[in-house]
Amino acid sequence: MRTRRFAIAAGLLVLTACEFNILNTNQPTLDDLLANPTRDKLNAAATGVLSSSRSGVQSFIWRLGSMGREGINLSGNNQPDYAEPFFGPVQSGGSFGGTLWLDRYQAIRTANIYLQALVNNVSMSGVDLLSDAERAASRGMANTFKALGFLYLIETRAQLGAPVDVDRPVGAGPAPWVSEDSVYGYILGLLNSAQADLTAAGSTDFPFSIPPGLADFNTPATFVQFNRALAAKANVLRATALNGCGGTAATCYTAALTALGQSFLSTTTADFQKAASHDFSTAPGDQTNDLSEPLDGSTFFALTDDTTDAETQAGGSRDQRVRDKIAPAGAVQILGGISIPGELKFTMYLSNGAADASHPIPIIKDEELLLLRAEASWFTGAKANALLDLDNVRTNSGLLPPTTLTIASSDAAFIAGLLYERRYSLLWEQGTRWIDARRFGLLSTIPADVVGGNVPEMMPVPSTECDARNLPTTTIGDVITCTP
Repeated sequence: MRTRRFAIAAGLLVLTACEFNILNTNQPTLDDLLANPTRDKLNAAATGVLSSSRSGVQSFIWRLGSMGREGINLSGNNQPDYAEPFFGPVQSGGSFGGTLWLDRYQAIRTANIYLQALVNNVSMSGVDLLSDAERAASRGMANTFKALGFLYLIETRAQLGAPVDVDRPVGAGPAPWVSEDSVYGYILGLLNSAQADLTAAGSTDFPFSIPPGLADFNTPATFVQFNRALAAKANVLRATALNGCGGTAATCYTAALTALGQSFLSTTTADFQKAASHDFSTAPGDQTNDLSEPLDGSTFFALTDDTTDAETQAGGSRDQRVRDKIAPAGAVQILGGISIPGELKFTMYLSNGAADASHPIPIIKDEELLLLRAEASWFTGAKANALLDLDNVRTNSGLLPPTTLTIASSDAAFIAGLLYERRYSLLWEQGTRWIDARRFGLLSTIPADVVGGNVPEMMPVPSTECDARNLPTTTIGDVITCTP
């Protein structure tokens, strides 16, 4: 995606509690967008919404992947990058633990400004006036990506919750803090509103450019399938959240199954990697995929656990997903502060074996949808269907023998089988192992991998947010945070 320089694309103003006094040199452009939202300006602003959504995604993957012992950052440039996730404590004011917050709210703020500009567009005339269907399509896109921003956020903070009513004027005071379940409820409200708008848009085209990573979802009629995929994921995660769905998980799982039926889910092996993705490029002013580095790169490494924990195929080879995603490093990286050597590299973001700074990163893909359906089916009583989906992924992606699970298996046994498939199907793509272990109360099953190490149970609330609310910090397990 080529990022056009526009005021709302760069991260703006203050987002939740803190009132940062940042000089906004692009403010005249922002004011002009809201006062004079022409078709061309809205097109550029939509590009800003799509572009800002990917900000922080690479950090999200490697930080959560470190806590879940998928990989490690051994660049050595910043000790907290390997010390906090492995040894703790993960600190609210640290350069590791205090992240994955402001970038999300910047993306959300960008979407909110775009949505306000759409409202103001009704005062335009001629070619600059969007039709009702075009505005509906545009709202559908923006609210879908706004929901995605909140989804990334709550996946990191979990039971701490987060603010959601953040579109507030400066001086209005801190945004109210809500529970984890309420954040998921808000996300689903945004997604359902977006679904209604996308449906109302009918056969109308989006009045802006769609990036290549969304090529399969480039009309409102197909974009709604991506929207429903996110709704399914949000419902599944909500089902296992603290007091999720009011304590009735089956309600969320049933809603997830409905959404999956409206998504791009396919049981065909050739479709497993079909995805809605974040785009990157080496074009001037654009973002590159820095997770894609050569085999002799010195930053990100896969842990040996990924290989040793993998099951074996009939011929004795490891799970095919490991063979496809991990290769020996071109040079071993060793840091004095940690006993884990960098011996293996991730290859899922390489192209033809070489680093590719333009390689996309999936937001959600078909293979994940099958595993979401397996989980939702099992916990709504359709256990035979759940095992069919689990085996579809297991035998085709992993080339492993069929599962030994049966409909008589315990929930604990099914969860173990499910989490194994999710771990390897989504390895180094979205911190899945850590998120799954936390939501099922299984963080203790992730090895520390270092003497005296710990696996944190959430990312902390940043210290700036705590200070703005005059909240003292406390320690929860191995995490130093405030508890709003």
